[in-house]
Amino acid sequence: MKIKKLIICLIMLAGMNGLAASRPIRQAHDRPNILLIFSDDHAKHSISCYGNTDIQTPSLDRLASEGMRFDNALTPNAFCTPSRAVALTGKYSHKNGVTHLNQKFDGSQQTFPKLLQAAGYQTSLFGKWHLLSQPTGFDHFCVMKNQGQPVNPRLFEPQHKWVVWDHGRNNKESLHSGGRVVNGYNNDIVTDEALKWLKEKRDIGKPFCMLLHPKPPHQPYNPAPPKYKDFLKDVTIPEPATLLDDYKGRTPEAIQDIMTSNRIILGPTFQKHRKKLEKENPDITRNELTRAMYQEYIKGYYRLVKNVDDNVGRVLDYLDESGLAENTLVIYTSDQGFSLGEHGFYNKQWMYENSLHLPLLVRYPGVIKPGSVHESMVIHVDLAPTLLEVAGLPVPDDMQGYSLKPIFEGKADKVRDASYYHFYTHGARLPEMIGVRTERYKLIHYPSMSGSYQWELFDLKNDSVEMMNQYGNPEFKEIRERLQADLRKLIKDLDDPVDVPELL
Repeated sequence: MKIKKLIICLIMLAGMNGLAASRPIRQAHDRPNILLIFSDDHAKHSISCYGNTDIQTPSLDRLASEGMRFDNALTPNAFCTPSRAVALTGKYSHKNGVTHLNQKFDGSQQTFPKLLQAAGYQTSLFGKWHLLSQPTGFDHFCVMKNQGQPVNPRLFEPQHKWVVWDHGRNNKESLHSGGRVVNGYNNDIVTDEALKWLKEKRDIGKPFCMLLHPKPPHQPYNPAPPKYKDFLKDVTIPEPATLLDDYKGRTPEAIQDIMTSNRIILGPTFQKHRKKLEKENPDITRNELTRAMYQEYIKGYYRLVKNVDDNVGRVLDYLDESGLAENTLVIYTSDQGFSLGEHGFYNKQWMYENSLHLPLLVRYPGVIKPGSVHESMVIHVDLAPTLLEVAGLPVPDDMQGYSLKPIFEGKADKVRDASYYHFYTHGARLPEMIGVRTERYKLIHYPSMSGSYQWELFDLKNDSVEMMNQYGNPEFKEIRERLQADLRKLIKDLDDPVDVPELL
């Protein structure tokens, strides 16, 4: 009889343990968790909640429907390495010391992960790093130290010796050594590692701040994620109206034949396909080539976007299943926007709308009203102050951004009237760009260019695709002078040591 009772008790105990295992994870704190998903080269107009009809992105759409969609989120320097430094520090490029691509980040400086970590948050980082120095301010990291390979990526964690990439000498040995290689598709593996940390390795007694950095949709576009290898194979994607732009009257006109970093027809990524097209069609015209190459490009890009969306969905599902969603702020954004064939471009860097704008989707249960849409300008420098204030921490005086928490709560309509942009010259192929964007107008100055190619002014209300440079138009004299004054003020207020005698 005693044995029978013991068996019954053991069965009941096992059942209780099973119930406990299936229950949501309850945290021993009330501060919100933070999940910042920071993708690479993601154009906001490749997401269906932003109006794309070529593909569907249900996971990202879910964030928009359950939170807030920002329609005018901008980058102050549309390049991978600088934009990541801006987001970490809450400071513009000239203040955080990272102005160019593949420039080493000073990891000793203040960042929002360090401040959160000091306040008791458990911090982690997964995915693309691309700041050359070893990550600091993270209790755990699992990163690709530069771009990372699309298949079988090499991952670095705290226990691995950090092998510095000597990019100045294009040293492949330092690029492909150290860490551990994991077999599979890049973004799937990174998401696996992030979920493993959430499920098994974090301290549930502390709030967490996790940075998840997918590599896609950054090129290469082949090999595609296995699931999407043939996605859109037999579909013709509608072309943007400006695909065959001749750049007349605008700055790209002066350098159109050397823009290998931007033009689809000149891009190194697509040259193998171009040679194939020319061999099969000896009489093919330049415009026909551009149109055919666009199809190859956009399908590859969309395949990567689908993979990003799938993996975002995996993380959101776990937050729901574990009970963490109700106390977790989720932000999805990108290091910059991207051109999807507009102006014949496939890249970023320029201050044109497609490069300047990035997706920003924020879910904050109990604070943000589901399905909200916000129209005013916000910038990468606002991320750090926002996350600190959400965590209940003071924002350091030297951070140059603004907290978006009042916008989340419906207590503020905007944090700025004008946004600043400074892209630093990229060799002979791309000039320096300094500019200001207001709600309606945009002024861009190119210090190294000459004559009419030194300035561009666009009326975004009447020319949203930026085809008409109004800088020399007498009707825009007053607007031009006002924008120049705005730009001078931003340069002074942000303490940017630029050398632009034509402006200052």
